[in-house]
Amino acid sequence: RWVVSVGKIPPHEAQELETCFRAHASYLFGRACVLTCGDLALAHDLVQAAFEAAAMSWQTLKGRPDEQQRNWLHRTMTNIAVNGFRREAAFRDRLPRIELLYRKVQVDPLEQAFSSIMLERCWQVIRSLPERQHAVAMLRWGLDMKQNEIAAVLNMAEKTVSVHLSRVRHKLLAQLGGDYPFDGGTPEGALS
Repeated sequence: RWVVSVGKIPPHEAQELETCFRAHASYLFGRACVLTCGDLALAHDLVQAAFEAAAMSWQTLKGRPDEQQRNWLHRTMTNIAVNGFRREAAFRDRLPRIELLYRKVQVDPLEQAFSSIMLERCWQVIRSLPERQHAVAMLRWGLDMKQNEIAAVLNMAEKTVSVHLSRVRHKLLAQLGGDYPFDGGTPEGALS
């Protein structure tokens, strides 16, 4: 009735389509139940989608014998089901990645407190540095500037900036020891 109400097919063809529906709907529903592993609601939806496709192609489908119509409807319904299953599988595959993007990270209160204390100790050490080292450290770790940017701002060579960062890092290591919060691999001032 939806197809007729929006004017897609004339009323006499709607009667032909209704005859086709009466002839093949129960057969298609049985096949749809097999495709959906017994999900009756989904089976009904598949049968309806197949007949909507038939209504849109009725000009070519109406002249065919009953068996060809049934085969066309069955093949169309199967294709619709396979496309739906593929979409669902693709979504299921992406769902864990989507959840990771939006899931709130659980924070360990002890780790968070320890990190806050260590960060405060780092800033105490940085505040007590000589003026040039303090400026380099503040620009690097406070403003996240790269070595070439720091060199331009402080009007010094990049190598000098690198030396200052290395010395600051060694002072932080000496003051904080094993509690130093940065990676132990590449020195913080060595790259950038």
